[in-house]
Amino acid sequence: MAGKALVLFARSSFSEGLVERLRALDGRLDVVWQDDPSTVMPATARGVRIVLLDADRERLDVVAAVKRLAHACPEAPIVVFGTADPAVVERGFRGAGARAYVPKNYNDPTTVAALRLALDGASPAMGMPVSDAGGSEGSIPSLKDLGLSDAESAVLALAARGKTNLEIARSLGKQEGTVRIQMSAILRKLNVRNRSEAIIVAMRVIKVVQTQIDQAEHRDLDLGWLLPHMEFQRFEAGHCVFRKGDISDALYLIQRGRIHLPEIDVELKDHDMFGEIGIFAPDHRRTCSAVCVTDVDAFRLTEEKVKQAYFLNPGFALFVLQAITRRLLSHGRQA
Repeated sequence: MAGKALVLFARSSFSEGLVERLRALDGRLDVVWQDDPSTVMPATARGVRIVLLDADRERLDVVAAVKRLAHACPEAPIVVFGTADPAVVERGFRGAGARAYVPKNYNDPTTVAALRLALDGASPAMGMPVSDAGGSEGSIPSLKDLGLSDAESAVLALAARGKTNLEIARSLGKQEGTVRIQMSAILRKLNVRNRSEAIIVAMRVIKVVQTQIDQAEHRDLDLGWLLPHMEFQRFEAGHCVFRKGDISDALYLIQRGRIHLPEIDVELKDHDMFGEIGIFAPDHRRTCSAVCVTDVDAFRLTEEKVKQAYFLNPGFALFVLQAITRRLLSHGRQA
């Protein structure tokens, strides 16, 4: 479907690169460069399919700009790019109407994934690789995000373990010629020259996964990547967030404040997670109540998003399992 891409950036190597990626995703897009978000009006925004906004421009009130753009282009996803910490800015941008905030230090596959999902009408939150603030090893996407099929990922994983094409074929029940063809496709998709370079890419991905697992085991997994998918909520002291037996439709991450779980007499504090057990319980019911001891600022992640993150991110899956185990053990000690 043809349409316009509204680019609210000063021309630079970064913004030109974004435009190149957009055109690669949909060559029919008519790219419109505009300097001032305040001049974008509904009458002139017809046909806009996506809006790209630079959050780092001087003297720009980004939240106000996003609100104006959301009004002028109600059907177009607004994707904000910047250098600030997503945990700091995401809440305000999303609340104003932006589809996603994408740090400028995201690598190319991650940025392309965000743009593709925005153009397709999906939330760029879904399927986007985990990224740390540094944009180095933590921003390496999965093999699937790099364009490899499940079959090709399986071949490369075995190659990274030192298997020959013949050994890979035997392990996967394939012909050696099939593996050879798949390996050629892997080299092309990863844009590498040989098998050794492809294995280096695979090992970097494996290292990222292992890092996530190590962090989860030490209870310091960075959950900042989840914030774009969470809704900010504020509760007053004494408020009951949910009661035992309620339908479990979300989990919560405490930003500030304290929560009491009266049935097991446990008090939670800043950065603790709660409400996770009911998500995975067979009857989807809350196993205890959650009452605010103080005023509480929290982030809410819906059941659907929890389960998607669980399957997409092994570090998060392990983090949740360990949180559930700790809660159950705590409950057992109180009994």
